[in-house]
Amino acid sequence: MNSQPVTLLSSLFMHVNERLARLQLGFERWPLRWQLRNVWIWLQVQTTRLQPSPSHMPPLPALSDTQRERLKLYCQLAPGHVLSTSAHAARDIHLRKHSHYAGDLLRCLYPRFLDRRFMKEFGDVNWVPAAPMFVKSRPISADNHNAVLLPLDVRRHMCFPRDPFSFDAKYPCMVWRGAGYQPHRQLFLQQASGLSCCDAGDPGLPVDHLHYRPWLSIHQQLRFKYIISVEGNDVATNLKWIMHSNSLCLMPRPRFETWFLESRLVAGVHYAELSDDFSNLQDVFEHYEQHPAQALAIIQQAHAYTRQFLDTSADNVLAQHVCQAYFEAHVDAPT
Repeated sequence: MNSQPVTLLSSLFMHVNERLARLQLGFERWPLRWQLRNVWIWLQVQTTRLQPSPSHMPPLPALSDTQRERLKLYCQLAPGHVLSTSAHAARDIHLRKHSHYAGDLLRCLYPRFLDRRFMKEFGDVNWVPAAPMFVKSRPISADNHNAVLLPLDVRRHMCFPRDPFSFDAKYPCMVWRGAGYQPHRQLFLQQASGLSCCDAGDPGLPVDHLHYRPWLSIHQQLRFKYIISVEGNDVATNLKWIMHSNSLCLMPRPRFETWFLESRLVAGVHYAELSDDFSNLQDVFEHYEQHPAQALAIIQQAHAYTRQFLDTSADNVLAQHVCQAYFEAHVDAPT
């Protein structure tokens, strides 16, 4: 039997599958779609009448055992906190700045907590606030209780595109793209420079710079067997979609966490660990090239971990439980 038609059909199927995956990701991350979504929730908040006390409202849906474990990690506040006079309510939130953060926060508060006051800090939070606040990110430490995690800026951070390529069909090479201005990322680029097994660079640099590499889309990076994740100002934005892919995630032990709870990731189980100085890049690559079964086992564990974050409706319920726990830890009454 002539295998050429089979090969052509397989190639055509892979091409169509990749195109569909690209279209799906493009729609999911389409900026206008998210801006309209943010405006809609803001209008709902602004036009909703004063709500009764949450104690007089139906209880929130019950959580699963796994969700209750996550809740304890997202909000670790002890009772008795007093809110600052600078605290505000949902109706005080505007979309002019940090619109994606604002829209996501309002979705967590609507409609149950519109009249409760709270503190929040938008942006890359890589410190522990002095008072309890809603944040997107926090340091991984034993004393980060004041940083209460919510799913903020989810368009950028909670991205799980479909991978149309199998691990065996990918390029046997490591890849990374990103802004390399932080010292630890500059160190990474220095270590990766000259390695034939590593295609890493900063697309924002001048084209004649040693560390310049042209921009690659997510789906172009998904063609590589090994994708490197390096934290920036806080967490690495690409970590979630790498772990959802059929590529192996390579990264140092994380120092920050978000709604994804990076603190629960285990080296050798959910990702392949790089040293903090990235000196073992070549060794890690060669090890998994020689032991592909181990790479596939880690990829399957990574898929199992990301699966709990794919149900956005369930995560929204969990986020409302986080808000409820935050408010129950305060002596502040509804305004």
